[in-house]
Amino acid sequence: MPFWAERAWDARNGGFFEALDMSGRGLNGIPRRVRAQARQSYVFARCTLAGWVNETEQAVEGLERLKAHAWQAGGMGGWSHLLDDQGQVIDARRDLYDHAFIILACAWVFKASGDSTYRDLAFETLDFVETKMASEQGGFIEGIGAPLQPRRQNPHMHLLEALMALYETTDDPDLLPRIAGLRNLFDGTFYQSDCGQLLEFFTDDWLPHPQQGHVLEPGHFCEWVWLLAECERLTGWSAGEAGAALFANAMARGRNSRTGLLYTSMDTSGQPIDAGSRTWMQTEWVRAASVELKRGNPLAAELLELSCEGLLKHHLGPAVAGGWADAIDSEGMSRSANMPGSTLYHLVGSLIELAGLHSTDMSGEVSCGPVGAEEKPTSTV
Repeated sequence: MPFWAERAWDARNGGFFEALDMSGRGLNGIPRRVRAQARQSYVFARCTLAGWVNETEQAVEGLERLKAHAWQAGGMGGWSHLLDDQGQVIDARRDLYDHAFIILACAWVFKASGDSTYRDLAFETLDFVETKMASEQGGFIEGIGAPLQPRRQNPHMHLLEALMALYETTDDPDLLPRIAGLRNLFDGTFYQSDCGQLLEFFTDDWLPHPQQGHVLEPGHFCEWVWLLAECERLTGWSAGEAGAALFANAMARGRNSRTGLLYTSMDTSGQPIDAGSRTWMQTEWVRAASVELKRGNPLAAELLELSCEGLLKHHLGPAVAGGWADAIDSEGMSRSANMPGSTLYHLVGSLIELAGLHSTDMSGEVSCGPVGAEEKPTSTV
């Protein structure tokens, strides 16, 4: 975190770098995604609350600059999609994925700073999503000014994460029906209970997409393991069997036997489509294994150790201290051109979960909870 606190910010132009080179220097000339800017503000707020750094000011400054350049640009409301180095809008589409991460960042910056401006901005962003991006077929459209197909589970997954964070940091009960709506979309559409798989791509009416509906991502299986557990923690709604099934499938069918890492993607029969790996999916394996360990899965301790070993061997160990080799091919060789700053969000998520494991022998008998978070009473909703 000190490495990124020193290097993530562009002192010349302002804002966060989209990526660093492999030696840790900030790169210009790469379009800056609004979602990636928001993720960095989230990271510094979340890690400040965890007591790992003291970077509320950087988290706030990142959101303020983003608000000045991307918020309601062009007069249509919402947040633009891409900025250049100087903060000028170069893609004005309104993207659902971006808005989810704005809400997530605002929730935790509000918690870290105590400034209600960011709570209000989160709800303004949510209002835009609900009034301008709601779909008659359920869920939300991919974006405004962008292709609407294929519809994806991924931005909805992150919107659920963001709304749960906003609920955790504001205690606003009006968020519970929205959280329930997204959870129902998972239960009824994304998750295939007969085979324990998570579909990614859909048509307008939420049928599997004819060209891409067979593509699965084991990293997203693992993300949902954590999300379902988090939803249970915050609302009291049972995670059911889905989390355990997704984790089991990711472990049984989603790993490269040569590298031990999760596939980037596979098909519905378990055959790899892209047998390489990215840092983020390994961190989600770490996080999911931590959740399963807390749940008493007897295989989780070994699988958690394997996930950490793979992450260190292939992604973190070969890189400059504090960075990562982001992309690994199917043989375990690095194919990384740079270090995407957005990956820090995933690493922090896994570290927060690991820090919540208080057992020293990894026996499964643990007393744990997310760092910096307060337990909530079970919801009656």
